[in-house]
Amino acid sequence: MLGFPIQTVDGGTAAVAIAVFAGQATAFAIACWIAKRAYDGYRDSRRPPLLWLALGITLLAAVPTILRFLLPTVFGAASVTTTVLASLSEIVGLTAILYTVYGRP
Repeated sequence: MLGFPIQTVDGGTAAVAIAVFAGQATAFAIACWIAKRAYDGYRDSRRPPLLWLALGITLLAAVPTILRFLLPTVFGAASVTTTVLASLSEIVGLTAILYTVYGRP
């Protein structure tokens, strides 16, 4: 046979894949719900710390979940790229939350 062999990865059973996907989807949904509640609080009171909190929660939990799922799946991004972008999002999210607590937004 000529050419390169097809590379495959064995990641476990379908039940494991479904459980991981369900866990990630649940974490994403909860993070979005918490961020929306914080944003609704900002909209009602017009207090900037609540807006920074909503942004921080979104960047800390929701965005990295999406990046870790979509980048390799849709765009075929390398593991290093996915990890760096997700970590940067988490750092910026934590910074926004710290600004909410210690800064003067």
